[in-house]
Amino acid sequence: MIKWFYGVVLGLSLCFASCSNNSSSSDELHGNESIVIINNEKISLEQFKLEFKLQKKKFRVHGTKEITSEEIAWLKNRVLEQVIHNSLLSQEVKRNGIGISQEELNEALLKAETGYSEDSFQKQLDFEGLTRKEWENIIENNLLINKLISNLVNSKVSVSESEMHRYFEENESKFHKGEQVKALHIMVETEEEIRTIQKELQSKQKDFSALAKEFSLGPEGTDGGDLGYFEAGQMPEEFDNVFKLKINGVSDIIRTPYGFHLFKVVDKIEERKMSFEESKKQVEKILLEELQGSAFQKWLVQLKDKSEIEIKYELLEKIK
Repeated sequence: MIKWFYGVVLGLSLCFASCSNNSSSSDELHGNESIVIINNEKISLEQFKLEFKLQKKKFRVHGTKEITSEEIAWLKNRVLEQVIHNSLLSQEVKRNGIGISQEELNEALLKAETGYSEDSFQKQLDFEGLTRKEWENIIENNLLINKLISNLVNSKVSVSESEMHRYFEENESKFHKGEQVKALHIMVETEEEIRTIQKELQSKQKDFSALAKEFSLGPEGTDGGDLGYFEAGQMPEEFDNVFKLKINGVSDIIRTPYGFHLFKVVDKIEERKMSFEESKKQVEKILLEELQGSAFQKWLVQLKDKSEIEIKYELLEKIK
């Protein structure tokens, strides 16, 4: 059985898009013989083959070897479970009258596209074999299902203060703040500019903050280059040596794809253990995710057990 997590956006799936519509949509496809019937909802052979083809394509990305017969069988079972689960969840959305607003959908679409250039996003859709409309339908279905799970499963799960205390005490070593530095930052486009700034710092003609305000291209430049406090790993690895500087120490010139950089460390906080109050939200999140995940799995099994599911294994066997 595929692992499904309680509130996760379900993967892009051609079958999801088509299964979530009314069952008559399968009759519009070639090869409309049903391979799975879930509570009277028919999933056509053509729908199944489209999803299976996509899963094979994704599987091949991770290796150049030909897919073995055992891997083919595993993929078919994976798609079968996915089809059944997606259909059951979509049916529950309709049965419970779950809906979302256009504003919620627009916000989710915008968030899903964030970080992609127009070309790279379209290439991703092409790789998935999706039109933009199909992708939007999938995002909408994901929102509906997440709301369904939130209403029927997550809302019934809670964590007590004593449970959080117990978890924190048993896992205290996991909750600590790494060493932090507070640094000022200057970023410019050319090496010539950064060397000129470096000379001005060395001659003490102007202080670091004044030079950051005057020259830095970073968004924090208007604040004198103040980046605030940050831990190792929160910044690009090129900046790791900043942690080796003493207070009031200035870094050597650092070159990255974004430009040329200088840092000045103005304060340091040593690594330390976090108190329960500092860790409370994180502890609650960890425990809720575990409990909600378990509750969702149980709920989904019960949903499946009380459903009528017919699988035509003779057709499944023929798919290559």
